[in-house]
Amino acid sequence: MGRDKWSSLVWCGVGIFICIGSLGFSLGELHNPGPGFLSFYAGLILGVLALVIHFQSRKATSAHKKTEPEPIWKNRQRGWKMVMTVGALLAYAVIMNYLGFLLSTFIFLAFLLRVIEPQRWPVALLGSLAASVAFYFIFEMGLKSQLPRGLIRFF
Repeated sequence: MGRDKWSSLVWCGVGIFICIGSLGFSLGELHNPGPGFLSFYAGLILGVLALVIHFQSRKATSAHKKTEPEPIWKNRQRGWKMVMTVGALLAYAVIMNYLGFLLSTFIFLAFLLRVIEPQRWPVALLGSLAASVAFYFIFEMGLKSQLPRGLIRFF
C-alpha cells in the first residue's frame, strides 16, 4: 500500500476515535447542539473524507503511478520554506496580542504570499488585506468572537 492508503486509514481511525469519544457527551439537536455535537460531526467528516481518499488511492493503477515527491531533507529550498513557515506561525502567535488580530494577520499572510509562495507585491498586499478583513468580519462580526485588538483599537 502507498502512503495515501496507509495515512488515510490512520486518519479514518482518528475520526472513529473522535466520534466514539464525542458520544460520551450529549450531541443535542441541530438547533440546540450539545457539547459533543461539533466534535462528533468533525470526526465523522474526517473519517468519511479519509475513506474517500483511501478508495481513490486504491483505484490508482500502476499505469498512472505518480512520482513520489522528494523528501524535505533532500531539497534545501523546501526545507527552509518549512522552517520559515513554522517560525512565522510562532511569531504570529506571539505578536497577535501586541499588534492585534487584523495587523498581525495581514503581516503573516503578506509574508506567506511574498516569501514562501512568491507573488508580486500588489497580489501579496491586496490578498493579505482582503483575507485579513474577511477573517475579521467572519470572526468578530459574524461569530461574535473576541479578537485581540492590539494597536488598532478603533475596530
